[in-house]
Amino acid sequence: MKIIRVSNTTLYLLFILFLCGYIRVGITIFLIVLIHEVGHVLVCLLFGYKIKSVTLYPFGGLTRVEKDINTSPYKELILASAGLFMQIILYVVALSFGYKNSLFYKYNKSIFLFNLLPIIPLDGSVIVYSLLNRFTTFKNSYKVYIVVSIISLVIYIIINYKYSLNNYLIISIFIYKIYEGIKNYKYVYNRFLVERYLKKYHFKYISTREGNLDILKIDTYQYFKNGGKITSEREKLAEMFDKT
Repeated sequence: MKIIRVSNTTLYLLFILFLCGYIRVGITIFLIVLIHEVGHVLVCLLFGYKIKSVTLYPFGGLTRVEKDINTSPYKELILASAGLFMQIILYVVALSFGYKNSLFYKYNKSIFLFNLLPIIPLDGSVIVYSLLNRFTTFKNSYKVYIVVSIISLVIYIIINYKYSLNNYLIISIFIYKIYEGIKNYKYVYNRFLVERYLKKYHFKYISTREGNLDILKIDTYQYFKNGGKITSEREKLAEMFDKT
């Protein structure tokens, strides 16, 4: 099975750049994207995650990893930041060797800033999602993650709609990925609950409050208050799945 893939969009862009005499630009962008993804791959190996695929797009890569939805927000944050960290290293190297005005420096900076945008599937969106999961419920985090992506995409389109065909291809990828996120919401939430029921996690925090399963947070074991009775999330989940 081939793990590393080059998207059709990337191949199309490289072909156009070659025809226009800008193949050096294409190769430079491709190498930066590749090094960016190496950062994600290294962290996956560090955490013992199984890598399903690495797809290289014109604006960055997408590393698909087999891991639990209940993965610690801190690990998610480290994984999302790894590619950006690799680009910071490239930035420092370029400055050290006096390449501040070079093509490599320029595109490395552009791709770095681009990947900070909070639009699915960019690293910026995963960073926002990780931070949300630290401070609010999983259900709220996912909804805000989608809403922030949509708002950010609208702003991005307003600012960039007059630009090149390549930009329209990137926007189409964003729209598709956000649509996937919305479509898969119920599946993701149900999988989140199933993981909590079937697996034993080492939770960093414990919370006791009124509510139902919608208040569950990643990294937090939940107890529910109902009058004078305290019920664990395990009992709540058992009640839910025993009915199905």
